[in-house]
Amino acid sequence: MAQRIVEKLVELADVKQRVRSGRLPDDPESLQCYINLALCSAESVEASSEKIRILLNCATVLLDAACDNAVALHWRIQCLDLIYRPLLAAEKLSVTATDNLRVRRFKQRFVQLTPTFF
Repeated sequence: MAQRIVEKLVELADVKQRVRSGRLPDDPESLQCYINLALCSAESVEASSEKIRILLNCATVLLDAACDNAVALHWRIQCLDLIYRPLLAAEKLSVTATDNLRVRRFKQRFVQLTPTFF
């Protein structure tokens, strides 16, 4: 089981780089793959705060890619269109005041940044 988690994390890091840089802007499957890997990774850990960290990290990568003018516009829009998946999952798992604050801060950052770039 531990070996499988390590493999997922390595795969997640590789796909994360491709998503963030928009290296394959004509491959929306890699975007879906990244989000699905993040959701699976979050499910595989025990602590809710770690789950939220993984999900918010995924959402941050999507937001960073969306706000990067060096990335193809259609890729940026796809990132924005799918950012709800990890964010919604993080909101649902958020039970402590600290977790709620982390999610709320991300949402504020999202609201502040998106009008600037779009």
